[in-house]
Amino acid sequence: MVDTASPARPPDREALGFVASLVFTAMAAVRDVYFAGVFQEVSPLLVGVVAFSLCSIVFLPIALVRSPASVGRLLRRPRELVWVNATTALAWIAFFYALRTTEPLLVQVLFSGIGPLTIVCLDGHDRSRGERVGHWGLMATMALAAAVVLAGLSGGPPQPFGFALLGVVLALFAGFSISVSTMLSRRLNDAGIDPTALVALRFLGATLMAAALTLPAGQRLAAVAARETILGVAGASLLLIVVPIYVNQVGIALASPLTVRVALAVGPVLIFVLQLVEGRLSSSPYSLTCAVLYGVVAITAAVLRRRAFSTIILPSEDRGRRASRHPAG
Repeated sequence: MVDTASPARPPDREALGFVASLVFTAMAAVRDVYFAGVFQEVSPLLVGVVAFSLCSIVFLPIALVRSPASVGRLLRRPRELVWVNATTALAWIAFFYALRTTEPLLVQVLFSGIGPLTIVCLDGHDRSRGERVGHWGLMATMALAAAVVLAGLSGGPPQPFGFALLGVVLALFAGFSISVSTMLSRRLNDAGIDPTALVALRFLGATLMAAALTLPAGQRLAAVAARETILGVAGASLLLIVVPIYVNQVGIALASPLTVRVALAVGPVLIFVLQLVEGRLSSSPYSLTCAVLYGVVAITAAVLRRRAFSTIILPSEDRGRRASRHPAG
């Protein structure tokens, strides 16, 4: 996969992008800890219907004003739009249920760790030795996190082995699905479709899927929550799901992938701190070890990838400069 980290970016843009990525990481950590508690009392499907609807309600008017042509181009690509919607829906719903069953810190380690591996496997590009080392490190970290969950050593309450296994599978599946969705979204962006237009339309399928899944369980929205609960969920969704999506887009647009990945790598440690503040879960040294290890491995993998990409690009650029200094003839 081509890494867009190579072009030098102005220091001001890079710094602003780093700040935006840190803000996103902090908001995402609050989101995970807060909704993990909410999901113990409120259906994740209800939260999904409210949150996904808000994404479309907020971003669609912005897209129609800023880039109506992008909205039209996206609607003329129904197959790609359907796949983006399907993978986005599966990712978020699986992620919500993983938060309901598993400690948020470990969900984030599994969810984030599987992403780079998924992209590498689907892209099929050659990896350097350093990249392979980084990916093996991610796999080892995810294996440790899964073992902590399955062995009952996490900060969550005791639960049956099958329930713990379900949480691990959901987190991994969510990370896989969101990675596929991200790759499809990048292809659409490369085709000239504005990210705002994509965000505006990519959650329609998630809204419909979450609403449809409430019917077999008899969870009609009017019955599963009082008006106060729905209003609270709507406010939290706007602040902790919709706004972070925009902030994340800003960080990606301004900063290099390496800078963004460094900011995101501190997420699990931040979640650990927030879990202590919340007090619903106990403090697990095994979970903290996973968080710290993931941060170190994720940053190292990002640096090794950047270095490998620079090694590929710079020699060709150097040959071009030497050729310009010594023209033939």
